[in-house]
Amino acid sequence: MAKYIPIGEPMNESEREGIRQLRDELPDHYTVIGNFDLQLPRRSNTFEYDAVVVGEWGIYAVEIRGWDGPIYGDIRRWELDWGRVQNPFIRIEAKAKALRDVLVRSVRDFPDELFCEAVVFLTGTETEIHVKDPRNRRLLCPGELYDFFVDHDRIYELGPGPLLDQRKREALVDALIPLARKRSLLPVIRNFDVLGELVNEERTPYREFVGRHRLLKSRGKVRIKAYAMDPLMAPEQQEHEYNRALRDMEALIALEDNPYVARPYEMLLDREDELTVYLVSEWVGKRTLADYIQALDYTAITERQHGEMKQFAHHLLSAISYMHARGIIHRNLHPQVIYLRHPSTGVSLKIADFDYARVANLKSIACDAGEFGTHGYIAPELWMTDDYDHRVDIFSAAAMIYELFTGRKLYNSLSEMLKHDAIWQERRESVACEVLREILSMMIATEPEGRQAGLERALIYFA
Repeated sequence: MAKYIPIGEPMNESEREGIRQLRDELPDHYTVIGNFDLQLPRRSNTFEYDAVVVGEWGIYAVEIRGWDGPIYGDIRRWELDWGRVQNPFIRIEAKAKALRDVLVRSVRDFPDELFCEAVVFLTGTETEIHVKDPRNRRLLCPGELYDFFVDHDRIYELGPGPLLDQRKREALVDALIPLARKRSLLPVIRNFDVLGELVNEERTPYREFVGRHRLLKSRGKVRIKAYAMDPLMAPEQQEHEYNRALRDMEALIALEDNPYVARPYEMLLDREDELTVYLVSEWVGKRTLADYIQALDYTAITERQHGEMKQFAHHLLSAISYMHARGIIHRNLHPQVIYLRHPSTGVSLKIADFDYARVANLKSIACDAGEFGTHGYIAPELWMTDDYDHRVDIFSAAAMIYELFTGRKLYNSLSEMLKHDAIWQERRESVACEVLREILSMMIATEPEGRQAGLERALIYFA
């Protein structure tokens, strides 16, 4: 068993399994260094390494991937059953070259005969390689690690390698370890500094980060949503997940001139992992309508707070009306996707998170099947899988306005949702204003016919 030095934690199950196999199958005089960033001399950027193997005759930079099934391709691109990716040797060879350069500078009397090779290790158990690439000798699958790394043919021809000497081996490892940093869990995105990850209490199909563009500093902070596709998913599920990000960006672009919607900037593929898509948009802060409602003391609402509540409701309904005029249905409106802005901006709130939206000009994803909405705010025709239109958003808006003005959720359980009419008759009395009560009754009706008229009355009421 090889000596294992973990600098950081594996990023996924494939890396964890790949490092386990390297550690367990290589000889005890080998060293496996796992999961680190290498800071290059006189440069601000770093290289990420899944693993580095210090062997007898050389050092190996190892890229670990969990890809499975048939793989076709050439020296530039690979075709997998779920999509096309860049040949991983392109990046890992650059990393291997950088690793050798760093070691030559750092290790006194670095042996000239010592090589540094790039290796790609696919941990999948049903991989079929059909790639035309002279580097395939260094493309490894489970069961091939020992024969490749130990390389008895080389030892028989040239004798023991220079790193069989423990002192030389330790000198090389000791020179590398201080340069290796624990790999950041933050993504590396070209031209962006990722400042931190946002805590997301909801179960969402993406991770969220806050960052800044390195060149366009006038933008200030940006919000970065990372959509990662699982390589083990079926192709149709891969497309479904990719369409989430595409839907989100297309909706933001269509609503770019709406002051109540987060401004879109760009959509990027991860340079290391083409199964990850980044959607970059305007930073609208962290405080949501849900936070505002939770913080209010509904036993002592002040006149100022009541005015704020009316302004939030008016801006929310204005934003929804504008969305619908552009042919976009959000389908997942709830207080945690409504971000509150500082009064000095002139806009009290912004709507975000359009990954469930239906965009009229995107036919390929407009008929996307699946569950929409958030329980407690979802219109009956959505959870009953009936035909629906833009009026599902009006229902969700009414549920939010009810909560905003009463401090209570319209529904407390799924069983209450199934008894909507009875629950509303009971809870409508919590709304103090009779006019608002009538308006919400129209907007939140089980049958959607009267909801649009209710929205128009609400816009006048809150103006």
